[in-house]
Amino acid sequence: MRVGIDVVNVERIAQLLQRSPRFATRVYTDRERSISEGKPERFASRWAAKEAVRKLFGSSGEPMPGYGDIEVTGGANTAPGISIRGEAQDIALSLTHDAGIAIAVVAGRRHPRGPALGELPEHLRLPDRPATANKGTFGRVLVVAGSRGFTGAPQLAARGAARAGAGLVTVAVPESIHAVVAAGCLEVMPAPLPDGGSGVLSRDALDPLHGLLTHATSLVVGPGIGRDAATWGFLEQVMSSLSCPAVIDADALNLAAAAHFDWRRSPSPLVLTPHPAEMARLTGMSTEQVQEQREALARRFAADNGVTLVLKGSETVVAAADGRCHVDNHSVVALATGGTGDVLSGVIAAFIAQGLEPFEAAVAGVTVHAHAGLMVQARQGRAGALASDVIEALPRAQERIRRALETALTARK
Repeated sequence: MRVGIDVVNVERIAQLLQRSPRFATRVYTDRERSISEGKPERFASRWAAKEAVRKLFGSSGEPMPGYGDIEVTGGANTAPGISIRGEAQDIALSLTHDAGIAIAVVAGRRHPRGPALGELPEHLRLPDRPATANKGTFGRVLVVAGSRGFTGAPQLAARGAARAGAGLVTVAVPESIHAVVAAGCLEVMPAPLPDGGSGVLSRDALDPLHGLLTHATSLVVGPGIGRDAATWGFLEQVMSSLSCPAVIDADALNLAAAAHFDWRRSPSPLVLTPHPAEMARLTGMSTEQVQEQREALARRFAADNGVTLVLKGSETVVAAADGRCHVDNHSVVALATGGTGDVLSGVIAAFIAQGLEPFEAAVAGVTVHAHAGLMVQARQGRAGALASDVIEALPRAQERIRRALETALTARK
């Protein structure tokens, strides 16, 4: 178990509230202020609870939440509890006050310390998350994916985008598999595209897709889409007439490689996310040759084709057409499992939708995705991790990195 405790003088808190009205709005939630109005001992016990929670997090090496992020829940006739940023916590809380003193004790299960962040990329950026935002602030990701027999990939890419912070996510799939995909969708919106019962996307899906694209801020295309010849006709039209930046992944890369597609035909920025075997198909090389010259090859391909390239694998390489290059310093064996690449494509698209340009989004996506993988590996071990485990770790991974960046910025000032 981990424990936090704090003791505070009630009169001190009462004086703070009287001297600085902003203290109450900065530290207490609306509900806490309503419950505590006119009762300084309640304000004091809630302050003690917030301090105790911060000590509890600090004692286990986790980033401490802000005072305003912590809420003491419950009322006069219900047991008190702790919520952080609106999410109930598995933390026991005891409050008391007597003789002008308020005391709070919190206790929770000790979680393994998160893996060290290590050295973050020098120019790493994450999208802003203003407190006044709404879902429209964070963009809309459209995922075009899936085919008969491949119903998991579109869900993984879409959930990856949602967990990375996109405001709205739509996953468009062949009509034949729509019911299967929709059954696994709660927070993302499934949309059927006509397939004539074939289970694959073809030119028949272009008109309804264009309607969806008019609302999209970024696009993911390829996870689980299959290699049917009819699908290439569909993809070629999509990539040649894009109205928003796109992340091209999985079988969309394989189909484009087979057709020797000219990536410069796309009117919008592209991020390509091949693993080494897909990169071999794109370049006509062997996988071994790709692995022997990963950075140089990624730089050359990005410059020659006018794209941002994410060459996945141990120490993923991110290369931009203008010569910028980033080599990720992570080697995460837990990510060597099916579906994690689909998750990454969704994460990168989410960061584009939130306002990062493609190279920045790719660097941020690779960094957050790798740290989420490390967190899963630290908690569950190097074998047996699932792509869905990585998805669930994305919010905490991003928050840890965001707080580290904020700390570094404050230090520079």
